Amino acid sequence: MDFDGSVRRITAIHESGHAVARVLSIGRVGITNENAIRWIEMDEGTPHCSVFELPLGMPGLKEFGEREGIREGVRWTVDDWRKLFSFMRIDPLEWASLRLLELTAGAAAQGKFTGASFGLVWHDYGCSDDRQNVIETCQRIGLNGSEATRLFAERAEEACNLMDRTDVWRAV
Repeated sequence: MDFDGSVRRITAIHESGHAVARVLSIGRVGITNENAIRWIEMDEGTPHCSVFELPLGMPGLKEFGEREGIREGVRWTVDDWRKLFSFMRIDPLEWASLRLLELTAGAAAQGKFTGASFGLVWHDYGCSDDRQNVIETCQRIGLNGSEATRLFAERAEEACNLMDRTDVWRAV
């Protein structure tokens, strides 16, 4: 989507939206100053803001997984993820909620600074990875159908409201 001839500028705004949401999430579900933003990629290929990774390398998690029959290299089930979230002391719904806020914040920022609607930006090819990540996030915690749609709509609205606030941009 090339609203003003500057795809690079639009990409920077989009990725900054993700970063703003991440910084605003510090202190929740394991997000810290140290791991909130590791990098923002703007070079060739698909640009990205580093995603918050669950602390899957935390001490004792591998052994816990082995005891629970959760094997590395195998796609984990919703029940496997629930056990892992429990061990990590992370509420899966809160994690998914923050993840969806972060994922929708890129499109919200892009829409704010280009004058396009969230829906137009969200359905553009530039958000294809974000859309896929929303689906995977909801599947990971067992949300589907109306529950997933409701959570997405709530977080997208929150992201749009946040991006409209001048003070949140001081975060990045």
